Amino acid sequence: MGKTWKLLTQDELELQYNARASVKDFDFEIGRYRALSAQSYADCKVVRDLCYGPSPSERIDYFPSGPNAPVFIFVHGGYWRLLGRSDSAFMAKTLTQQGISTAVVDYTLAPEANLDQIVEEIIRAISWIFNNIQLYGGNPDRLFICGSSAGAHLSAMALAYNWMANHGLPPNILKGGLLLSGLYDLEPVRHCKPNEWLRLDADAAQRNSPQNQYFIPGPKLHISWGGNETDEFKRQSREFFNKLEKAGLSVGRSEIEDRNHFDIVTDLADPQRRLFQIVTSMI
Repeated sequence: MGKTWKLLTQDELELQYNARASVKDFDFEIGRYRALSAQSYADCKVVRDLCYGPSPSERIDYFPSGPNAPVFIFVHGGYWRLLGRSDSAFMAKTLTQQGISTAVVDYTLAPEANLDQIVEEIIRAISWIFNNIQLYGGNPDRLFICGSSAGAHLSAMALAYNWMANHGLPPNILKGGLLLSGLYDLEPVRHCKPNEWLRLDADAAQRNSPQNQYFIPGPKLHISWGGNETDEFKRQSREFFNKLEKAGLSVGRSEIEDRNHFDIVTDLADPQRRLFQIVTSMI
């Protein structure tokens, strides 16, 4: 396992949590998101700007694949401060071809919103989908969630039992989830650069860490990360997997050796890749 994060120097900690520095060309990676997403918008039917809450960013773009179809809910990453729907629909075309509808969720970015507010928005989005997606052909009894990086953190928070219960929703309305390259313990994050926009104190980091939440068996989950990620991102995924497994959840894990923090999620646009096959098998 190597050093724990508390034994890292400040420079080492910064490097471990600097996802952008882990790839040669960050702009290329994000450009690929946008190009693949543009294909989905061009080639698929899409219902744009479904409003799930009061703020301007609380919107969903929905790509229907047919009546009573299962719904793949995608929560984008970007360290809670970057990206949006137009960058994050890259899987919609290939999933639609498999009979799976896709709901791409936008949310208010930091620092305009703090993490408590962002988590609240994601829960509100899922609640809206559960209560309304049938109007657009989706099956509310077959909801699956996926997130990458910060989106994996937000998806994991949505899967926690207490968040659903606090919103008057039945447990396990999410039937499965794929969590990619996530951050599940925010205590180390608050000690390095991302906290410039997150502004977490110890209590906020604790209550917004999936590692500290309560999960119950029910959904089929899979946690994955890229082989070319930093040790800390890998450790976070492994430790969260261990937590869920000990809690009795149905959870798998995989390290995708030839992928980095950014390109791992584009596997969802490629039917030949393992992660795409994991998703279709889960659903």
